[in-house]
Amino acid sequence: MAEITANNDRIFWHARRTGPRYLIDPVAFFVALFGGPLLVALLGFWALIPVFALVFGGPVYLLLATPALLIHLRFRDGETGGIITLAFAVVIGGAAAGYVYGLLVPDSEVAIIALFYGGFGLILGPLWAGAFGWIYNRLRSDFSRVPH
Repeated sequence: MAEITANNDRIFWHARRTGPRYLIDPVAFFVALFGGPLLVALLGFWALIPVFALVFGGPVYLLLATPALLIHLRFRDGETGGIITLAFAVVIGGAAAGYVYGLLVPDSEVAIIALFYGGFGLILGPLWAGAFGWIYNRLRSDFSRVPH
């Protein structure tokens, strides 16, 4: 009888916990999420491309980067190099998904737009991710640095 009640929780939830998990500091996360692209635009305003990228690429960045960063930071320590690598993966995956979708939709310019965004995203995405990682690692609390 003890065996039945001991494994009762596995009936409803069978997820395995693999490796340590980190807490995400919400204030540091949102300041870095919005501050990273703003910092890159502020430092590169003379080129005008980072400023226009805020307007055109900002919504795409928020749509793709927010869930990717939340998942990444939950299972990894938040090192800036890992966040930049994540940015490359998200940009390439997002551009490839948009391109394939554009090929499937007849009479659509989505494939060309996805390649255009992907091209600029391969340059600005890692810059924004580096700025995000730099800001996040300086603002987050010590409690979120220890795996739980």
